[in-house]
Amino acid sequence: MPGMNDTIALIENSFEIWPGLLRFAAAGEGAHAALAAAMDAARETSGALLSDAELLSSGLPDVLPRSAAARRVTEHVHRVADAARLEPGRLPPVVAALPGAVCDHVLEAMEEASGDGCEFLLVSLGDAMAVKMARGMAMPFIPHMPPVLCEFLTALGPGVTGGAAMAGIRAEFPTEGLADMVGVAGRSAAEAAYMAVLLSDAVYAGGVSIRQEPLRDRIAAMSWEGRKTVFQTGAMEPDAIQEALSGGARRASALREARLLRAAVIGLKGRGRTIGPVDGDKLLRFGVSEWR
Repeated sequence: MPGMNDTIALIENSFEIWPGLLRFAAAGEGAHAALAAAMDAARETSGALLSDAELLSSGLPDVLPRSAAARRVTEHVHRVADAARLEPGRLPPVVAALPGAVCDHVLEAMEEASGDGCEFLLVSLGDAMAVKMARGMAMPFIPHMPPVLCEFLTALGPGVTGGAAMAGIRAEFPTEGLADMVGVAGRSAAEAAYMAVLLSDAVYAGGVSIRQEPLRDRIAAMSWEGRKTVFQTGAMEPDAIQEALSGGARRASALREARLLRAAVIGLKGRGRTIGPVDGDKLLRFGVSEWR
């Protein structure tokens, strides 16, 4: 596999859990122990995850979820919200961070089980991903992981550790903005997932026609109830595209100054912006022909 020692075997497994399929991969002598721990953590989390998601979707303050992964969500959301300095009504629903928090929780279980025996660990759920790579290691090809997220990790360069997430019209969770796709790298998958939706919502320009559709996921429908989510956008003038991209880029820069966001990319109608150390030319699946 590219970027990996030929003597290191990469193994994968998966577990069905809301909002889709939890996937995990590991490489190194401790890979089998890591995957066994991942399965245990996934089973433990799955028992309470749906009820925890409903609890977080209620909007009630000071809720106490049952699962360890869900209990982290509020802490991560508060950290991002403090840096964003927005009114509560302009922040995304807290449940946007939950898939990332699950990834973080499972990755920690894999690290603990494998000790120093793994050069590479990866967990994905929905549009979020938690990763740990050895210093200088390139992102390997992993056939059963989300290809857009893997491409984004490749564009970040070697030795990535932390979290990454996608948002926008082409992502699974709803958006109130116009972006086709947003990618964010952060310190954790939970924070990356929340920041990705926050950036996506900031990609906006007036006078653009949009199409809305009912949200199919019950948890998403509960969480985004009463919000104007965007399913599809109409034609946009070049100036409107740049205006919308600039709104997302400004928010990304503020989060980067707060040392929460490592890098971000924003794509809209074939145009894109990069913030931080990321190679836009490697993002072929974003559909962007011109990066700035």
